[in-house]
Amino acid sequence: MDKKKISVVIDGKVYILSGSESEAHMQRVAAYVDSKLREIKIQNNYGKLSGEYKNILLSLNIAEELFKLQDELKVIKQEHMENEQELYRLKQEIVDKDMRNDTASKLVIEYKTKVNELQKRIIDLETRNARQV
Repeated sequence: MDKKKISVVIDGKVYILSGSESEAHMQRVAAYVDSKLREIKIQNNYGKLSGEYKNILLSLNIAEELFKLQDELKVIKQEHMENEQELYRLKQEIVDKDMRNDTASKLVIEYKTKVNELQKRIIDLETRNARQV
C-alpha cells in the first residue's frame, strides 16, 4: 500500500504525517489529538508543567479515554452476546411451539376424520334401526 503524506496542525504547529491510512483518517486523528491537547491546556497550572510532564498528561488523558471506551465495548459485546443467546432461545421456543402446533393440527385432522367416520356409523345404525322397526 502506498504511504500518503499530509500536513496537519496540532497545537498551532504544522506536522507532516505519513501513513497508509486515508488522508481523512489521519486528519481526524490529528484533530482529535489537537482537541485533547486544548482540553488539558485549560487546566490550572498547565503552563507551569515541564514539556515532558505535559506530554505525559496528554498521553494519560488519551489512554484513560481509550480504557473507558474499551470497558464500554466489553459491556456492549457482553450485552450483544446475551441478546444473541436470548434470540436463539426465543427461536428455539418458536420452533418447539411450531412443532407442537403441527402435532396438534394433525391430531385435530385425525379426530375430525374419526368423528366423521363415527357420525357415518351412527347414521348407518340409525338407518338400519329405522328399517327394522
